[in-house]
Amino acid sequence: MSFSQRQRTNTKYQGGFTLLEVMVALLIVAVALGGAVKVIGNAAANSSRMNNKTFANWVALNQIAELRISNAWPKLGEIKGDSEMSDRKWAWKQESIKTDDDNIRRIEVSVWSESDKKSSPFVTVVGFLAKP
Repeated sequence: MSFSQRQRTNTKYQGGFTLLEVMVALLIVAVALGGAVKVIGNAAANSSRMNNKTFANWVALNQIAELRISNAWPKLGEIKGDSEMSDRKWAWKQESIKTDDDNIRRIEVSVWSESDKKSSPFVTVVGFLAKP
């Protein structure tokens, strides 16, 4: 075989990817990136929700702690109010409930974001208070 014949034969079979192979590779990368974006979005939403739940829980625990510190015997029924924590306003509802023991009251404190009172509360914390 002469040099010119070998050169034509080598140029005919050059290495590389076909258009179909490139398209399949791009499809796989696109699907993987779409999944990664969804996972990152879910992680961000979960982080925000946990942040809200944590601060709402602290607001509720603070409300129960204030009752214990005040040595006051809460009346049965609901009391609504608001608190500020983490540069945000939080709305809360405290419900005093009679128990079987006349010297103990069940206290339920539910907390919402001040801007979103119509949704369900972030947390509801239950505590018990002994008669002073």
